[in-house]
Amino acid sequence: MGKDKVVIIVIITIVFSAILFGILMAYKTYYSPMRVYDSIDETIDMLKSANENEHYRMEMLSMFNELSRSCKMKDYKTGEVRKFTKEEMNEFYTAIGGKEAVINYLSNIKDEENQIEELEYACYVLKIITSDELAHILNNK
Repeated sequence: MGKDKVVIIVIITIVFSAILFGILMAYKTYYSPMRVYDSIDETIDMLKSANENEHYRMEMLSMFNELSRSCKMKDYKTGEVRKFTKEEMNEFYTAIGGKEAVINYLSNIKDEENQIEELEYACYVLKIITSDELAHILNNK
């Protein structure tokens, strides 16, 4: 009877430790600084640049969403870390045009096949729109 209790306690301890370790690793990964391979200043200039290419705008919004998790950017080559304030983050969002500009672009694509491709890319790859927004745009066509 004593061995059974020890085995149960050991198994519970191992399972609880694994769950706790998984939660901590997921938290660390999710909130770690966004890594950039160019310099931080070049990436900031990309985020601030006004570009008329709507596909590029979607890519920048995806990058902004990744940056907004921790509001930190880390240069892969030098190891430099830079933290951004709320004002700087708002400036990036405004320069990009925000989610509203992307949804407007996706709603106004005339070619249905191209629209479906762009919607799926924005929803499933870039994760800048939800599946509900995707369905809403497709149903309003």
